[in-house]
Amino acid sequence: MKKIQKFLVFVLVLSMTFGISGCLREKAPAQKKVLKSVDLVYYKMFDDEDAISPIIQDYQAKNPGVRVHYKKFTDFEEYMETIVNELAEGEGPDIFSVQNTWFTGNLKKLIPMPSAYATSNDFDQTYVDVAAQDMIHADEVGVPRIYGIPMTIDTLAIFYNKDHYSDRVPGVGRPGTTWSELGEHVAELTEEDDSYEHFEVAGIAMGRADNITRAVDILYLLMMQLGTVFYDDKLEHATFATSAKEALEYFISFADEESDHYSWNKYISDPESEEKEITTFAKGKTSMIIGYSYTYDQILNEIARLKKNGEDAISPSAIRVAPMPQMSNAATDKRITYASYFAETVSRTSKNPEEAWNFLIHLGSKESLQKYNDATKKPTSRRDLIEDQKLDPTYGVFVNQIGHAESFPIFNYHKYKEIFTDAIQEALATSNVTTALKAAEAKIDKLIPQKPLFIKQEPDETETAT
Repeated sequence: MKKIQKFLVFVLVLSMTFGISGCLREKAPAQKKVLKSVDLVYYKMFDDEDAISPIIQDYQAKNPGVRVHYKKFTDFEEYMETIVNELAEGEGPDIFSVQNTWFTGNLKKLIPMPSAYATSNDFDQTYVDVAAQDMIHADEVGVPRIYGIPMTIDTLAIFYNKDHYSDRVPGVGRPGTTWSELGEHVAELTEEDDSYEHFEVAGIAMGRADNITRAVDILYLLMMQLGTVFYDDKLEHATFATSAKEALEYFISFADEESDHYSWNKYISDPESEEKEITTFAKGKTSMIIGYSYTYDQILNEIARLKKNGEDAISPSAIRVAPMPQMSNAATDKRITYASYFAETVSRTSKNPEEAWNFLIHLGSKESLQKYNDATKKPTSRRDLIEDQKLDPTYGVFVNQIGHAESFPIFNYHKYKEIFTDAIQEALATSNVTTALKAAEAKIDKLIPQKPLFIKQEPDETETAT
């Protein structure tokens, strides 16, 4: 009789899925009930409580012994400083949200998902490839473990002025699918004049790092598309100086007066402004900028601000989104766009890690992420929500791209950004790309731990659900 009861419980556990059969199983309701009162503290960037509260309330209704206390942060540096300091003192939140690049050097600060909840193959069947690449790492004994649940996957895309394209490149009416085509369009869209800025209209915001918000991310994208080898096989040394040369040369060509791509300079966008190239686009001074899905709201807010101040601004109806260009449109070539997103994880200091992971599994369910997308319009991380969300006229481009989104290990987001910002500016000022990259490589090399803190793991198709 006991064996039969155990078997029935086992079957019940396997049957409690949340979207794709066999993927990331929630425990059966009877097993999830907590005998004691549990309070979980949850820190997150940007998302208003209205976007998260319905999901929390659903979970608490199913698990009356658990209370989730949500706290929103808006300043990224303050947020990360708070988390790091609290974890160092053995305190901090049970659950928090961090950039996908943060996991690389900080696995020891986290508790991975209990192995009984899901295998790495379950995760890969549920979430898109880049999520598995970023969230699955080997633990201390070499076993692949899941360290985070992404609610969204964001990617770089092109925001363009439809009216500019209709007027100056009417034959195509939108950005090209390759960088070669886009470069030709930039030449047609750009109009130089005798003004202080030197441009009546700039074709695209590229070429500099001081007055372009996502310059370093754009460079990362070009490096990946051109096959840059960032590290050696053991992830012990930076190796990109030689293989990144073409990417950096191409990027700065858009700020080189001698280049056919010339469309950007230090005068057209204010480096001290938070909006930078977003302002020039909102004013109609730039035909294309590169950004993430949330850039759309930033553009709309800047248009509203300009109009409120009595300044000229484009109509919101002129804003369109196009996928990131690729190096070639050959059908056999691999497409790549750059992924940047936040994922939820469980702190090593949590006193209730199993309950925390139960909540994260609920948070990453199909039902929860559909509600989250309805509230925020942020592109999904789940495979089974892509088909519906890619139909959105504005955000669908970002959803369409997540299947070929990629990232690479970054050991310190802010220091990497500073180092590559300096490399861009030095290469632009001296025209010596090789020297700039070698200096950047030497600095990055010092940031890599002598012994890597993880081993990248591909999902094992031979794994079976526990």
